[in-house]
Amino acid sequence: MHSAGTLFVVATPIGNLGDITFRAIEVLKSVDLIAAEGVNRTRALCRHYGINTAVRRFNQHNQKRRLPELLSLLNSGGRVALVTNAGTPGISDPGAFFVSKALAEGIRVTPVPGASAVTAALSVAGTGAERFLFLGFLPTKQGQRRKELGRWREAGVPIVIYEAPHRITETLTDIREILGDPVVILLRELTKVHEEVTRGRTSDILRSLADKEVRGEFVLVLEAQASSEMDLDKELIERISQIAIQDNRSIKDIAKEVSVDTGIPFRKIYKIALEVRRRSGQG
Repeated sequence: MHSAGTLFVVATPIGNLGDITFRAIEVLKSVDLIAAEGVNRTRALCRHYGINTAVRRFNQHNQKRRLPELLSLLNSGGRVALVTNAGTPGISDPGAFFVSKALAEGIRVTPVPGASAVTAALSVAGTGAERFLFLGFLPTKQGQRRKELGRWREAGVPIVIYEAPHRITETLTDIREILGDPVVILLRELTKVHEEVTRGRTSDILRSLADKEVRGEFVLVLEAQASSEMDLDKELIERISQIAIQDNRSIKDIAKEVSVDTGIPFRKIYKIALEVRRRSGQG
C-alpha cells in the first residue's frame, strides 16, 4: 500500500535553461522540498523560473545521513522532488539510491521526464537508435577502460559514452586502437552556446583535437561496427604477426599482451597466435 507522499524524479536542463518542461516547473513549485545534487546550481534554476521551494543538498556524499529525514517527510505525506545538476536523475547521475529506498518503503515514485544527454546525442548522431548500448563514463584507468571497450567490440549497435575534457583524447585513442578506428560522432557542450557536433573516423577526430584547448563535457556516439568476425581475426593476425617478427617471444606471452591491450579473451587470441605461428612455418 502506497504512502500519502510522493517522490518526483525530475529532469532538469543539461545546458540551455529553456529545456525544461511545464510540468517540471509546476512540480518544483508545488513540492515541500527539492533534494538537489548541487544546491547552488539548483537555486540558480529556481531563481530563473521564480521557484521559491526550499532546496536541500542530497548527493553521494551525504545521502546516507540525509535519507532518514527525507523518508520521514515522504511517509508523513510530504512531496519531494529529486534533481541533479543536469539531466535525468539516475542516468549516470545520482538518484538510484534514493529511489530504491523509497520504493522499498512503498512510497510512490513518479518520473517527470525531460532532458537527457543520451537521447539528445542520439537524436542528432544520425546512427539510428532502435537499439543502442549506453556505457556512461568509462573507467578512468587505461587498462580497465581498454578491457571494457574490448568487451563490446562486437555489440553491433551504436555505443554512447560520456567523457570529461581531460580524458577525451586518451579515450578516443583507446577507441581507435581497440575498436579499429570506428566512425564517431563527437558532441560537445550539448544545448549550450558553444555546442559542437562532429562526425568522422576516430583518427580524424583525434587530429582535429590535437591543436585545440579541449573544454566542455563530451558525449561520444560510436556507429555500429559493420566489421565481421573475419575482419576482427584479420586485424588480430596482422598485429600478432608484427609482434612475432619484432620479438621472438612465446605464443603464450604474445597472446597475453594482446589480450590485455584489447580486452579480447586470451583463449581466442592464443588460438589465432598458434595459427600465425603455423603459417609462418615456425610451429
